[in-house]
Amino acid sequence: MLSKRLTMILNLIEPCNILADIGTDHGYLALEALQSQRAKQVIASDVRIGPLKQAQKTFAKANVFENVSYVISNGLHDIKIQPDAVIISGMGAELILSIIKTDLDRFKNIHQIILQANTKLDVLRKGMAELGFSMVSETIVQDGFFYVAQSYRFIGLCEVLTEFQAHFGLLIDHNDPVYTLYLKSEQERLAYILNHNPNSDKHKLLYDTLKTRL
Repeated sequence: MLSKRLTMILNLIEPCNILADIGTDHGYLALEALQSQRAKQVIASDVRIGPLKQAQKTFAKANVFENVSYVISNGLHDIKIQPDAVIISGMGAELILSIIKTDLDRFKNIHQIILQANTKLDVLRKGMAELGFSMVSETIVQDGFFYVAQSYRFIGLCEVLTEFQAHFGLLIDHNDPVYTLYLKSEQERLAYILNHNPNSDKHKLLYDTLKTRL
């Protein structure tokens, strides 16, 4: 059974022909994408051989040996087939953006790019907008921590986000009770920061903005 985080990412996948799971780790998400017929073919990719061997074991245990390939690659660099969907999850925002910028032309031609950053969501949202990628969907779950995932598509227009959009989301359902809990936790975090650094204009602005939303 997938974790809430991985299930959230899985649910963002639109039916596709070739899905590349970059940083596949144990391969759980890639396997479920194939078995649920969200993808006709999956590429399980990682920068290290260890995770790929674990992914192979995951697929073998499920008796799945067809329509899957395993590639040691830093991002798309050594993936020769052009996927029409890509997942990059469980990394920091800067690393995700670095992977995309390294093969930017290829990412521009990918129909759906699903991202889940563990840190600095504002950096990811701003970075993708500046590169000309439009957010298609965005969702949140609480699985010990709060996790947010987005789906993007290249449109070539650079959007300028507000600070609220960059830090707290563009398309998350505002009626989602998990989102309300997330905003309250962020407000508490900002209050703690301001208690120790009351002259931080940036954090005060974010705190005041959240205060009007809650």
